[in-house]
Amino acid sequence: MSEYQDEELYARVAWAYYNEELTQAEIAERMGMTRARINRILQECRMTGLVQIIINSEVTGCADAEHGLEKKFGLSKVIVVPSPARESHLYTAIGRAAGTYLSSRIRDGQTLGLGWGTTLRASGRSLVQRDPGGIRIVSLFGGLPTSSTTTPYDVASVFSRRLNAKECYYIAAPMYAPSEEMRKTLMKQTMFASIFELASEVDIALVGVGDLTNRSTNVNLGAISEEERISLRDAGAVGEVFGVLLDQDGNRVDHPLNRRFMGPPFDRLPDLASKILAAGGLHKVPVLRAALAGGYVDVLVTDELTAQSLLGEAPAGVQA
Repeated sequence: MSEYQDEELYARVAWAYYNEELTQAEIAERMGMTRARINRILQECRMTGLVQIIINSEVTGCADAEHGLEKKFGLSKVIVVPSPARESHLYTAIGRAAGTYLSSRIRDGQTLGLGWGTTLRASGRSLVQRDPGGIRIVSLFGGLPTSSTTTPYDVASVFSRRLNAKECYYIAAPMYAPSEEMRKTLMKQTMFASIFELASEVDIALVGVGDLTNRSTNVNLGAISEEERISLRDAGAVGEVFGVLLDQDGNRVDHPLNRRFMGPPFDRLPDLASKILAAGGLHKVPVLRAALAGGYVDVLVTDELTAQSLLGEAPAGVQA
């Protein structure tokens, strides 16, 4: 067979496979060849450059960031989505990715622990609707003084409806008790002790992070006062994850709020639970680094610009 005939054969096989979307078995039957030979021809088409695959997608640059973050921080899974042009779309993009991932992971009979926020609410709305399967929902945070569609109660309700949860548990108390003494008093109540006990049984925990910039949702919705935000920054805190206020190295800061949090302590979460953190935005990089350094994360869902910053790279279009 001449080189021209050889190339023509390869082109016909490649056309049938990639453009007509025939299977290798169908091509083999059409051309009177074995499936093994069709497979070898397709491999050679790729090796010789006769077939070149171009992925017309923004996501191509995200795979390297995913692998880099997994390796750098020892994470079991990282999902990086393209950073949208409008920051207002950022939380929806990350939330949808987290919801899709959670849909593929959660199983009937499991218990899901939840944080709160705009990103998590988007995650709940992106879940694949399920038939009732005995899933339990446990909120890991107390409530907020200001009504919002991103409160712990609302987020837990969205997830409960989408997953057809068997039971949904809320913490009927403020996110931070007014005093350490009040927290101790509330903790003696049976209903709080029972919910916190459920937290030690979760199979999956999905949370966001709270930054301490002037954009802080915790401050804007009244969970933390402006005075407390400033005192936390003075104490070295960079943000909150699982209700714990951390310094840049992932250590708990010595601050009264860490002793007033109305939620199950992070160390009550079972070691085998998958801890998913969904968050993004350059203003959240310090607290994300702290969460990663402190070992609070197994699975990270974030955006490309945030991922690049976590890797110590200058985000695209930004000079280092």
